[in-house]
Amino acid sequence: MVQARKYFSDYEKLMLIFQGISLAMYEANEDKEKYKLFKQGYTHIFSKAEMNDMQVLWILERLGYSIDELGTYLYKDVIVKAYETINDSSSINNMDQYRVLMTQLSNAFSSFYHYIARECKDMGVKTFHLYIEKAIENIDDTKVDVNLSKKIYGENPEELNYGLNAFQIAAYYADKYSFDNTQDYKKVLVKRLANMPNDIVLKYIF
Repeated sequence: MVQARKYFSDYEKLMLIFQGISLAMYEANEDKEKYKLFKQGYTHIFSKAEMNDMQVLWILERLGYSIDELGTYLYKDVIVKAYETINDSSSINNMDQYRVLMTQLSNAFSSFYHYIARECKDMGVKTFHLYIEKAIENIDDTKVDVNLSKKIYGENPEELNYGLNAFQIAAYYADKYSFDNTQDYKKVLVKRLANMPNDIVLKYIF
């Protein structure tokens, strides 16, 4: 779970440093505090970039993701970066650019993920993915906003890896499409990325 760093023991802080996720935890905690203010209506205090972060977190929470999972905040970063590419004026109706983005999102070790994990969060790429997988595994189906889910995924949602799922959420947020939400609801199945190793274990879950 995401905690304020000041509440960690010295041992926990040391483990975070060894794992290379102290920056990620710190920023996730900041996002969590901002998100509380966002939900209380203090939207005027946020920059445009921060509003994108808050809006995507709002979408994820309504899709059953826990705001107490570090992986939810990392997944938010993936979706926001995908949104920025999709929303770029130079990419309007540019299907080739969309295909490149979807290919990058489907490859666990692409430059897309490397940039967010290594350059922005100062953490290993494999660890980055494993926290996202944990957040997805812990989706609470009882908290899913059915109408929102139907708008994003449609009547017969495909089984997507979480890279393509991020693209779909980002495209919805970019207002590129919205399905009719009058159809019956069907649970969305989100898979791990195909080229993620199976023998990696995530330690020190918070």
